[in-house]
Amino acid sequence: MKQRSAVVVDDDPDITTYIGTLLSDNGWSVRTAQAADEGLRLVEEEPPDVVLLDLMMPRRGGLSALVAIRRNPRLEGVRVVVVSGIQEKLTTDYHAFLEHAKAHRPDAFLDKPVDPAQLLAALDSLVAVPR
Repeated sequence: MKQRSAVVVDDDPDITTYIGTLLSDNGWSVRTAQAADEGLRLVEEEPPDVVLLDLMMPRRGGLSALVAIRRNPRLEGVRVVVVSGIQEKLTTDYHAFLEHAKAHRPDAFLDKPVDPAQLLAALDSLVAVPR
């Protein structure tokens, strides 16, 4: 039986620890990154089933990471779930995200703080449970 895998990318170490622990406790193999570039490197080295991605990060934002994942044919089957507190911050990145969403749409969008049951249900709907 193949274990489902995830990469969690968020600049807040509390968030990566929280989501990483939640997924690990529910049978997932998890790798974490606290910067978009580091997360992309992990995704490209060993493509996971799903990437959980924050949008608002220093240096390279999550939006550009989402676009990079979607443009890479080798990562075509990787699901992307945006986990962000962006609903409260109408910024330039948010407007750019809406424009890019037409071609580079995430598979799901969850607001912070993340409800554990909602997160697990979203992932179950995106990634088949291994048998």
